[in-house]
Amino acid sequence: LELTSHKVLVFDVYGTLIDWESGIYNSLKPLFPKDTPREEVLERYAAAELDLQLKDSSVAYSKILHLAWLRLSGQANTSFGRGGPAAVTEEGEGIGASTSAVTQQDLDPASSTPFRLTSDAERFGASIPTWQPFEDTIQALHRLKEHFALVVLSNVDNRSFGRTHELLKSTAHEVHSAKSRYPTETPDSPFSLILTAQQLNAYKPDSRVLETALQQVSSAPRSILPHPSPPWAVEAHEVLVVANSLLHDIEPANLHNLNSVWISRHDKNIIGTSPELKERGMWTWRFETLGDLADAVDKE
Repeated sequence: LELTSHKVLVFDVYGTLIDWESGIYNSLKPLFPKDTPREEVLERYAAAELDLQLKDSSVAYSKILHLAWLRLSGQANTSFGRGGPAAVTEEGEGIGASTSAVTQQDLDPASSTPFRLTSDAERFGASIPTWQPFEDTIQALHRLKEHFALVVLSNVDNRSFGRTHELLKSTAHEVHSAKSRYPTETPDSPFSLILTAQQLNAYKPDSRVLETALQQVSSAPRSILPHPSPPWAVEAHEVLVVANSLLHDIEPANLHNLNSVWISRHDKNIIGTSPELKERGMWTWRFETLGDLADAVDKE
């Protein structure tokens, strides 16, 4: 089995390409006592984020951050009725979300929250585009696009990713933009297809998110969602999932019998990686960085 036997790389973005944990921690640490370990801050954020996403998948990711900040601050009640993760239907609508999911108060916390607190929460929600790529990310992406179609499958809203996308283009870092194997979104972009949680109305680790991505690169994509034209007609066994989060990406890939690459980031990331998940060893390949993956591909 070789890496280059695949045609499509499905990428997680935040945690894999972008150092989101530093951005999250730096924003949230003022909410905690000074001696609170970084790991605890990130674990508490991750729990709040996942709960909010499962409650209502229609809430944009920037708003998820906003609500998570309010919850962790202890100043607002963002608890709402328990609901299941949303599925993606043929019409692209979410199903299975709680009917009592997010209340108007949750979406407009200013009605019960001091202005300063709301401003801090809003700043956190708007901070996604300030999270920076890992040092190896840009070069590695533009090397990998010579061999594969690179597909984004990210728990993010369209607007926030649009600004992250600018950070990952070759012109943003004066990186040589190699010729792409597949057409890309723009000549200086590494990506050939972008799928966000907002477009799919569902958040990972709902396995149906990955199912939808597989359909969009197949011979029969859903016309209402972003897809290549003409269709790529890529089979599932030709798709390789590349991610840092074992929970959100590697485990769903395993459930779909897909090969995967765990970008472990030297085991420093907290969100989506637990000792229990690591013990399962669900990945096909493991590399410390994306640059290491690009090196391995070039050697094949």
